[in-house]
Amino acid sequence: MAIHDDELTIDLDLVAELLTQQMPQWSGLPLQQLHTSGTVNVTFRLGDNMVVRLPRTREFGDGPQHEARCLPIFVGEVPLDVPAFLALGTPTDSYPSHWSVLRWIEGTNADQSTLCDLNAAATALGEFVAALRQVSTDGAPESGNYRAFGLARVDEGLRNWASRLPDDIDRAGVLRVWEQCLAVGEWGGPAMWLHSDLRGDNLIASGGDLVGVIDWEGCTVGDPSADHLSAWWLFDGDSRDTFRSASNASDADWIRAKGWALFMAVAAIPYYAESNPTFAAQARTALSEIVADE
Repeated sequence: MAIHDDELTIDLDLVAELLTQQMPQWSGLPLQQLHTSGTVNVTFRLGDNMVVRLPRTREFGDGPQHEARCLPIFVGEVPLDVPAFLALGTPTDSYPSHWSVLRWIEGTNADQSTLCDLNAAATALGEFVAALRQVSTDGAPESGNYRAFGLARVDEGLRNWASRLPDDIDRAGVLRVWEQCLAVGEWGGPAMWLHSDLRGDNLIASGGDLVGVIDWEGCTVGDPSADHLSAWWLFDGDSRDTFRSASNASDADWIRAKGWALFMAVAAIPYYAESNPTFAAQARTALSEIVADE
């Protein structure tokens, strides 16, 4: 089912055709579509050790090139596994966008059912966030995810999405939390790297442990506060406190991160209610955690 307007037609036949044309060394390997709650790419398992990702719409078409430039920067610089970028596909008449092949990281999406110890996972992710902030930004792309550039930029959007929330959600409570986050003001420090979307869908668990971080198409430099949004999208209670401590988040970082976590949830609930109910349900859970943590 399409989850965005103007989605491109992407199926097994298309991917097999693209591989045959552009990467024939891999064209004979088994190919399987993965059904995930991801909203940007359609994803396929290629053989045992690779994954193919194709943007769903032209709007996301710059992502594979951005990821190809940025991923090598982080290999060996952060304490969790990062997928190696293996190949960049080019647009064709059949598929008018770049696409990518990356190394597969064995495991499953991280959530409270796949992680044995939330505090251990919170420590691992917190240390990852702290390490990412230390990576040199020399030569970093100038463009990137809007979450690096301040909550004020999405104030109007948040209020529009909040007006579309279902009646069983306390809209006044949502806006009260949002106002508190806005009041903290903008980031005043130097630009730092951030992944920008550290939710469980982009984190890999294996053997009950957090082992990897995927989907780097939104990585950018700027205000890194949004990389703490997992505090409400993945963790709760003691593990949330553990994550905050391990990531060295300041009070202002934390409140701005709550704003980004809130914005993502408030937008996702009405937008994905029918087209991606799994993601919409995740957003409802996160929103409950955010408002309860007021």
